[in-house]
Amino acid sequence: MAPNSPDWNPVDYAAWGTLQQSMYRIKISSMDDLKNRVRTCWESLDQQIVDKATDHWRDKLKAVVRLNGGHIKQLF
Repeated sequence: MAPNSPDWNPVDYAAWGTLQQSMYRIKISSMDDLKNRVRTCWESLDQQIVDKATDHWRDKLKAVVRLNGGHIKQLF
């Protein structure tokens, strides 16, 4: 499994999806605007979403090891 695989990511797709929805609400006009928008959206992300994502991280890592680096998306 590649080190940048989403299966190794402690923040699951729910958190990223919520962040993405916040990002697309306002047109971004520059790289600085993008950086500021990401920071603002991340800081306003509901902590419960992040907590839920990271709570399952250990189980996901164990599954990756159990599958010898195979994909685990179908398990969660």
